[in-house]
Amino acid sequence: MSVHQRSMRGGFLIAAAISVFAVGCASTPPATAEISRARTLIEQAEKAGAQRYAAVELDQARNKLHLAEAANKDGKRDEARDRANEAAADAELAQARTSSGEAQKAADEVQKSTDTLRQETERRQDQATTSPSPN
Repeated sequence: MSVHQRSMRGGFLIAAAISVFAVGCASTPPATAEISRARTLIEQAEKAGAQRYAAVELDQARNKLHLAEAANKDGKRDEARDRANEAAADAELAQARTSSGEAQKAADEVQKSTDTLRQETERRQDQATTSPSPN
């Protein structure tokens, strides 16, 4: 094989490698779906009252969403996808903690009502046992 043939063969291999790399990079789609999902979950958590019960998780979700959007804009699609998925997980956790907080609040209200009824029942029983019976 001549020097010219070796040079052409080497050039062809380099060009082929660059083409494969370029196609591989271009085939990674933007993280649009993941970012949209995270944004939707954050909005749902906000509407559910997560600021009250899970402010830390909600803030973490928002911060990770901003990081995902910036990475996506910079073409760092895998990083964008990872941050968006983390934001979605944080938003889901915030919503779960909110649901738990609301359930606990409702349980506390039921317990308070039960205690009030019990006290009223005891008071009436005490009155019935201490009042003289009419003759």
